[in-house]
Amino acid sequence: MLKHGKYVYVDLNNGKYIKVRILKSRDDNSAEKYILTNYVNKNKPKNGMIIKMDNLPIEVKDKITRFFL
Repeated sequence: MLKHGKYVYVDLNNGKYIKVRILKSRDDNSAEKYILTNYVNKNKPKNGMIIKMDNLPIEVKDKITRFFL
């Protein structure tokens, strides 16, 4: 985990990973819990937790596909 669980990486299914900030005080199914950063990594992070894009709320998926795919 990076920064005490504040950040996770989302697998974009094309060999890239986007860094996402997690707000622990929000509901797990809420789109407000996930804050997208502009950091895209081509390599799999060593210490970072990786989340599949299918596990995210629909609003967050839409933002990722609109801006990063």
